[in-house]
Amino acid sequence: MTASACVNVSVSNHYREPSSTSEVVTQGLLGEQLEVLEEHPTHLHVRQADGYESWVPEDLVTFMPKPQGEKILVRSHFMRIYEHPNIQSMALREAVIGSTLTSIDEQEDWFRIVLPDGTLGWAEKCHFGTFPEGTGANILNLAREFLGYSYFWGGRTPKGFDCSGFVQTVFQLHGVILPRDSWQQQQLNLLSTNHLDARPGDLLFFSSVPDKVTHVAISLGDQQYIHASGWVSLDSFRETDTFFTRQRLNHFTSVNRFLS
Repeated sequence: MTASACVNVSVSNHYREPSSTSEVVTQGLLGEQLEVLEEHPTHLHVRQADGYESWVPEDLVTFMPKPQGEKILVRSHFMRIYEHPNIQSMALREAVIGSTLTSIDEQEDWFRIVLPDGTLGWAEKCHFGTFPEGTGANILNLAREFLGYSYFWGGRTPKGFDCSGFVQTVFQLHGVILPRDSWQQQQLNLLSTNHLDARPGDLLFFSSVPDKVTHVAISLGDQQYIHASGWVSLDSFRETDTFFTRQRLNHFTSVNRFLS
């Protein structure tokens, strides 16, 4: 049987090589299950649910059995887990939007949480919830919540997104599973090579080098889009818009549609 591990920190950085000085290629979230493919003295070669493989420092995960209880989804961008049902008590962990935690009890406005390593804590109920179906409007509403958040290569959380991590996270929270990297996403569901064909919620792909997709954005419709580049921001293909970027227009490659 393949071994499994569970992310035991708010956000785990995952690396291209078994070294924390190599390139960060993706991240894991508190409570996320990882398939362990190989062990190294300090890092684990893991595969995540999206099929992406990377190396994670072993001290960021636990091999404890998967906690049993009710699975609850973090809806707030950021939240904290406390030792007692009181925000004045000691904080044990933090979590970000999209993390799935395990509740074993509740008390008024609090959930009793069991963390991946078995530590017990409390989290306010207001931080948990669900997401509506993946329509263009719902995708864009969530994407706009992240406006202004910083860019981070390999990032897929409000602590820092890269372009494809931003897209993958927004879609995944609405039940639409996409590959991790922009070039992988672009290989699926090609609709058009004309940006005028894009409607709200479509993905827009860009290439700054020949034969290689290097960027992805979410169409807002009307030639505008939202993406992570420096920070999560708006951009446009239309020259008369104040946030028009000619370089993006020149690098545009395709429209791909993942929403029905």
